[in-house]
Amino acid sequence: MVYSNRGDREHRHRLLFFIILTVWETGSGQVHYSVLEEAKHGTFVGRIAQDLGLELAELVPRLFRVASKGHGDLLEVNLQNGILFVNSRIDREELCGRSAECSIHLEVIVDRPLQVFHVEVEVKDINDN
Repeated sequence: MVYSNRGDREHRHRLLFFIILTVWETGSGQVHYSVLEEAKHGTFVGRIAQDLGLELAELVPRLFRVASKGHGDLLEVNLQNGILFVNSRIDREELCGRSAECSIHLEVIVDRPLQVFHVEVEVKDINDN
């Protein structure tokens, strides 16, 4: 019986290793952008598809989507040109209070094969020079 438990433990460790490896390979490096607070609707933030190495023609077939905890409507991606833009006014104080640093963290997800990208958009204070 001792052999069986040891074998189960080794099997679990090997399985955990492969899961961690798969998650690690699925995620890609982080992309960073910045935008001024109170930017108007349509303000250019970045060429997100290009920066992530994705072809424009594959955005729709690969089910390109952006997820953000609690800030889903602030930024949006035009699937025709792959550009990330401001969708609605960003109130820095509402978003981050009086914190010196303020960022919106996005996860970009594409399927076939599954890829997850981490994107950070720093919201800059318009009063900083």
